[in-house]
Amino acid sequence: MLGDRMHWLIGQASRHRALAVGLTAQIVQYGSALLLVPFMVTRLSAPTIGIWYIFVAVQSLAMVCDFGFQPSFTRAIALALSGAKKLERSGLGEVVPQGQAPNYRLAAETVAAAHRFYRLLAIGVLVLLLAFGLPYATTLARAGGVPTGSVQIAWLILCLSIALTLAFLWISPVLMGSGRVEQNYLFIIANRATFSILGILVLVAGGGLIALCVTLIVTQVFARLVAHRFLRGILGDHADRPADPRAVREVLSMIWPNAGRMGAVAIGGFLMTRFSLFAISSFVGVVAGGAYALSVQLLMALCAAAQLPMQVAMPRLIAARVAHDGPGLRRQFGGAMALYTAIFLTGAAVILFAVPAFLALIGSHIALLAPLTLALLAVVLFLEGFHSNAAFFITTANNVPFLRPALLSGIAVAIGATLFGWSGAGITMIVLWQGIVQLSYNNWRWPLMAWREIART
Repeated sequence: MLGDRMHWLIGQASRHRALAVGLTAQIVQYGSALLLVPFMVTRLSAPTIGIWYIFVAVQSLAMVCDFGFQPSFTRAIALALSGAKKLERSGLGEVVPQGQAPNYRLAAETVAAAHRFYRLLAIGVLVLLLAFGLPYATTLARAGGVPTGSVQIAWLILCLSIALTLAFLWISPVLMGSGRVEQNYLFIIANRATFSILGILVLVAGGGLIALCVTLIVTQVFARLVAHRFLRGILGDHADRPADPRAVREVLSMIWPNAGRMGAVAIGGFLMTRFSLFAISSFVGVVAGGAYALSVQLLMALCAAAQLPMQVAMPRLIAARVAHDGPGLRRQFGGAMALYTAIFLTGAAVILFAVPAFLALIGSHIALLAPLTLALLAVVLFLEGFHSNAAFFITTANNVPFLRPALLSGIAVAIGATLFGWSGAGITMIVLWQGIVQLSYNNWRWPLMAWREIART
């Protein structure tokens, strides 16, 4: 059965270049950080490494400020290019027949709205990072015995890099919403691979924290130049026309409600994954936290790769929804879920049985979690990815019904992780608690809702 499914997977990948390119993008995205590690730990001092990881954490936290607007802009652009006459705050509005001419005016207004939102977001986050982050970074540098001047310069460069990243966040929604999925993944590859290559070269040449932060800016500029070519022709004859400011504000008012809900869901996800690591590191120990973080990193990278088929199918799912094409929905959704299962199970087997031996072979100073705990974590993350796929499908109807469950689940996992860590129950109980919380509602509720929506189409 698994062999047949793998043959199907290979066949799908060979027929859909976007799937193969997307898989490469996920490998590059998650692998680039790993490639830097051997060079960083041998060339930077321990305090400097600690400060760099704080910089990386700040980058991740800044991305949460998107607050769910990326998928909302993606959906809105896809609807406009499918021929929708207007956007709705909830639902998809009137039925749009397949083959309907794209609404380039609405698409251009949506892209202009994305431009405005991310430009303002970048400025706001930059001000906050400079006002509150610079004193914090200076304090860390003094405590770690690192020259404060170099850390302050590096922080300023990092802030500029984060601002550029946020300002360019409109690019992926435009590419994904227009069906240029392959080009979007090539854009991601250009970003991540460039940083990985330049970062290694900088470290080998003797560069430090400042040089790494400069590399981040160079990477953003290069990726933007690559994206410029991919964006041509998407908006038709409206590409060079200025959008009506009132129409842009109207688009933002339509997108805001569900985007805010998706942002709250992202916060719940942040609590679900990041807080457990904090609890383990604080109460069990940093070595155990490192093993947990490495295990999660590998399994989350696998999960992201396995979810690619659903992401690739998003434009077709939206088109099938607006056309009320039930058989098309079942075919696209069922195929994406089957591919997710095949990819994750295959990759999980490699992580469980091959990666520990590989780490021992290369003399790694850190190992994965104990086999049973690692297997439990794999099951928990597999089920999370499965219901996340279903939730992703549900959002194609411009509906976000999982706001409260996501927040409550995240809070429950955070509280439980803290209590189990404080009581000395160990990592296995923390992982098991996360699985219990998800299994009690999210793991079954959203796949069931997705299939019911398909059945009613």
